[in-house]
Parts: sequence; structure tokens; C-alpha cells
Amino acid sequence: MHKLLTVMALSSSLQAFTIRVDYRFDTQGFFDNPEARLVLEAAAARWSRIVNQELQAVDAQDDDTTDVRIQIIHPGTGERLQMSVAASAETDIIAEFGGGEADVYLDGFTLEEDVWLLYAGARAMDDVGAAATIQLGAINVSTVADDPNSLVNRGFNSGANSLSVLGGTVSFDTEANWNFSLFSPDLRGGIDFYSVALHEIGHGLGLSSRNSPEWRELSSSGSYVGRFALEAYNADNAESLSALEIESLDGGDFHWRDDIYQSEVFQLGAPSRFGVLAAGELQDLLMEPILSFGVELPRFEVTNVEVGGLRDVGWSVITADPPQQPLPSVSIQRPDTGEVRLMVPSELGRSYTIQTSVDGQSWFSVSPSLRGTGDTLSWEDGEEGFVDPIGPASGLEVKFYRVIEN
Repeated sequence: MHKLLTVMALSSSLQAFTIRVDYRFDTQGFFDNPEARLVLEAAAARWSRIVNQELQAVDAQDDDTTDVRIQIIHPGTGERLQMSVAASAETDIIAEFGGGEADVYLDGFTLEEDVWLLYAGARAMDDVGAAATIQLGAINVSTVADDPNSLVNRGFNSGANSLSVLGGTVSFDTEANWNFSLFSPDLRGGIDFYSVALHEIGHGLGLSSRNSPEWRELSSSGSYVGRFALEAYNADNAESLSALEIESLDGGDFHWRDDIYQSEVFQLGAPSRFGVLAAGELQDLLMEPILSFGVELPRFEVTNVEVGGLRDVGWSVITADPPQQPLPSVSIQRPDTGEVRLMVPSELGRSYTIQTSVDGQSWFSVSPSLRGTGDTLSWEDGEEGFVDPIGPASGLEVKFYRVIEN
């Protein structure tokens, strides 16, 4: 007999800041594996629940005078790639005046407000077993860089070549031995993909990044003096350091000096509960150059120091989990056939996201969301046409449910 506990909750909205993963440049087919996608998106969602920065929407279209280009490192090849918002080379004003054709023509580039884009892919990296993250860079923009309403600032920051608020790219090593399990991090199954994905997205957000001017301004001669990261470290370790040592291996991104510092896992924003240390215990920092996995620590999480680093480079972060209130009118049914069925009262025009968990703390969204009709909606565990990251209840000893109103 499977033990099932149902938890119903209502929230005014899901976390506003969202890291959206885009796989269009996954030319090696690395993310054809649904487990790899699930884990990367879980790592992106973890950062999304920590950052609460508001970002203006982006709407860059084919223009008679500019035609914005976005430059990235192609995740599947490692080569530089330019994307133009023009519809084609024929309408590309930069190409027309001798600037050369772009590699890709997007026919417009749009991002909804509060969305940060992550292009993901993979390539062989000579057994590096890690990933390289580069921030998106907008060039030839039609508004000046110090205009907060420019698409390179999105109402958030200003300054030429400043912190990327459009997004980043990430490329994973196709030759590494990865463990793609969300729930069973174990060195015998390979390198924990979730931990490495967290680390690399952190670089994209500007942590320990050679591409972030804000980070470089706080770093000099192998020392980092950002106030909030230092405060977090000193609070967790009862110390009074005035700087943290950093290092750059082979001219790449900066990291905290390896095997020196520890901090507690950031407990807000629903950290992973699988393979990580208990609240109050000290973990090696996530943004060290080498993640020293072990039997007692097969998975790394975001620590208080990394969250302090986000604040140092300018991001706004949560100071409390979003409030949730009981929704007693949601009910559960157990037909004679043994299925679990949720009955959700709905309003016309609203949407409802079902979330499931195996521990009542780490929640994963079932997709797609349910659309409100004004009547009671019905959803059955394992229902065809829905993707539930943790799988059907029949294969679990315990399964939790909740419903979020969007």
C-alpha cells in the first residue's frame, strides 16, 4: 500500500523572475535526453526562486536604421555567433552598409518582462567534465547603453558592457560521465549534473565571472571585497574577514579559492533536499573551481555566500519565501481503480499549476498548467498528455501534491 499525503496551497503568483532555457543551439542532441532537460530546468528554477529582480520586457524588431545584433558563444560548437533581429540579410541594415551578414536571422527578438534567457547545448570539451557559460551581449543597440530603458539594461542597471540582463549561454561536456538523477545524486552514477548546472548558471548571472564588470570592480589582486558575500561568510563562520581569496584557472572565470571557504546552504527558495547537507551545516562554496563531491556530499547547493554575491553585483534577491495560504476547497478523490484525482475549483481566464514532491519541500511543476473554465477542473495522477517530473504515485512510497494559482 502506497502512503500518499496531499498538500494544497494557494499563491498569488509563481515567482516572477524566470530563467527560461532555450535548446535551439543544442546541435549535438545532448538535451534530447528528457532527464538532462529536467535537471537543467530544475537548476534554472532554483536560481529563479532566489532572484526577484524586475526586468522590463524586450521587443527588438527589424529596424530601418539599426537592426540589433546579439552575440553569443554557440553552445554546440564553441564558436562566436551573431544573431540579428532582422528578418533576413536583405533587410539587415548592418549588412547593407558593409558590416557583414549575421550568422542567424531571428526576425525579431522578444522577451517578456522578468524573463532571463539561457541558451543551452553541449560539445566535447576534452573530458573537462564541466561547462562554460557566457553572458548574452547585445551590440549595435538603437538606444545608448546608459539608458535604463535600453534592452541591455531593462530598467535594472546601466552602463556599457554591464551585467547581462538578457541572459546567457551554457555548454556541457558531452564526454563527461553525468548523473542526471534529480532524486538520487550518487558518485557511482557519475558527476551530479544538477550541481554543475547550478554552478554554471551562477556564472551567467555574474558570479565569479570574468564577463561581469560588477564582479571585476569588487575583485583585485586575487581578493574579493563584495560586502554582502563577506557578511554572509562571516556570519556563517563567526569570523571577521575583510576579503575572500579568488582564483582564475587557465584564464577562465574567477572562483572562490578552492577548499578554503564554507557557508550554509541558502534555505529560502526551496533548495534541493536530495544529497545536500542539513540546514545549519557548512558546505564548500558552490562557485569554487572544483566541486569536491564525496559520499556524504554528492550534491552541492547555493550557499549564503553565493546569494550575497548576487546582491553584490546588483541583483535583488528574496528575503522570505512567498506566502502561501491553505486552499481547503481543493479535494482529492481515490476511485475504486486506485488512481489519485485532484478536483480544482477554477475561475475563467486563470491558470493552475499542479506541483508534486516526494518530501514535501522540493516541488516540481507538472506541465502543462490547467486552464480555468469557471467549473471544477479534474486532474488524474499519471494522466496522458501531462509531464510529471517525479513520475506516477504507483512507483513511489510517498507523494505530495499542491496547486498553485497563477
